Amino acid sequence: MNAVYGVTRSSVNLRTAPSLKSSVIEALDPQEDIQVLDDSHARALVQTAQRRPPAKGYILKSAVVQPAANLQIFPNVDLGNNVAIPSVPPSLPLSTFESWLASGDESPWLPADYLDGIRKGQHPSVGEIIRQTVSDHRDQWDAWVAEVQSQHREDTCTLDEWLVVLAGGREMWSFRTERIFTDASQHAAAPAWVSRNDVLHWNGHVRRNDQEPKYKLWYGVEFTKLDRQFSGWYKADLMHEFVIPTPDTDLTIPGNSKKVFDLSRPLVRLPADPEFDAARKAGRIAAQYIDIRRALGYGLVQHNLCGELCVAALAGLDIIPFLTKWIANSRSAKQLLAQDRGTTTLDIQEMLRVVGKSYEFWRAEPSIAPLTPDYLRKGLAGGRMALAATGVTGAGLIRSLSRVRHWVVVEDILPVSNGAWVRLYNPFHDREEVYPLETVFSTFISSSIGWWVEPTLPGSVPPPPSLPSSVRLDSPQARQLQPVG
Repeated sequence: MNAVYGVTRSSVNLRTAPSLKSSVIEALDPQEDIQVLDDSHARALVQTAQRRPPAKGYILKSAVVQPAANLQIFPNVDLGNNVAIPSVPPSLPLSTFESWLASGDESPWLPADYLDGIRKGQHPSVGEIIRQTVSDHRDQWDAWVAEVQSQHREDTCTLDEWLVVLAGGREMWSFRTERIFTDASQHAAAPAWVSRNDVLHWNGHVRRNDQEPKYKLWYGVEFTKLDRQFSGWYKADLMHEFVIPTPDTDLTIPGNSKKVFDLSRPLVRLPADPEFDAARKAGRIAAQYIDIRRALGYGLVQHNLCGELCVAALAGLDIIPFLTKWIANSRSAKQLLAQDRGTTTLDIQEMLRVVGKSYEFWRAEPSIAPLTPDYLRKGLAGGRMALAATGVTGAGLIRSLSRVRHWVVVEDILPVSNGAWVRLYNPFHDREEVYPLETVFSTFISSSIGWWVEPTLPGSVPPPPSLPSSVRLDSPQARQLQPVG
């Protein structure tokens, strides 16, 4: 067979022969890159892909996570301009979908203009295609619906569960170390522990246990560790999808940061005042170290403008016009700028209100809801961006654990493995940059804070201020959190 690549599901013993009685060559790590040379038997012949020289031997086939074919069940709908959307949202509850199936109506999950085109005969009926898809998988559909109905979960389960069943399962990871249980209960026996770097296989089956005080939803899982295979139930709320890395997306290859996003077209309007060119010509290390004479009325080079620049970028404004607007609508803005101080969370909220931006505050906690790729992906859905706190080095590189705190705008995310590539606006350099998620946020060590904000996109008209210039906002006495520069 042709050689294929994958990663190990967990810690695994690499043996000299396809037998448990053979000696162990190496103990491979979870998510270690391997090349599968032969998987025609119960144990696969593999060799390590990154070690030099490579180690070659046998491991259980179930210990290998390989890329799966993208099984397209419901068709995507092409809206033009390189935009395609699912004809059926995977998050749709079963009860809602079944009511629609029985109605005979056209798919209501499409844009109104596309639906109008279907009625006029300009597009084929998407509803007919969806119903035919269900009919083509009638046996699997009926079996899954019966399983859901037996648990009375029609209103809470989603079509995503059925898609996972049809695809033969989905690879998952747990953001917290926990056990696999023999039943959907914390009181059942626990045959194995799963760590954050391990990869579980969710078979698509789900159980709800209302007797549990906290974790009521459980996923049926399979897992291989060392030389043993396990099956059981895992707390669904702790699991996120594991995205198998490719040579072009692997987080351990720094050069991939230049491949995963197209930075030639900014996702926010980068502030472009002449002061930035003046700062560069003056040899200042940061683009954000600008002289704000035009806003303040006298010459003063700033070193802590990251918060102001992030808000200006989200509002589609240059920095000097934004600072002028903020000074006119705040009792303390001029004093803060005159002292060259960093901005607090209250300052950020004040600035967002001045430019007419609504916002939603978020706080991710390691022990409760860490800032995982899935957490960010859901928050970024619908076109929002995250104005977030992180850290920065003296050279302007984003480092979450730096003592110097720094505001950035998280624009997009590409999940890979149990991490992600993050595209962000870095005001230190007044440009967009790409980093691994763990570089931007100390996800499993400390809290993360920020706001979800819908940006004014490049080329669109910024919104008018929501407040007249005579209205003053928070007083200096209200500022109580650590400044960020």
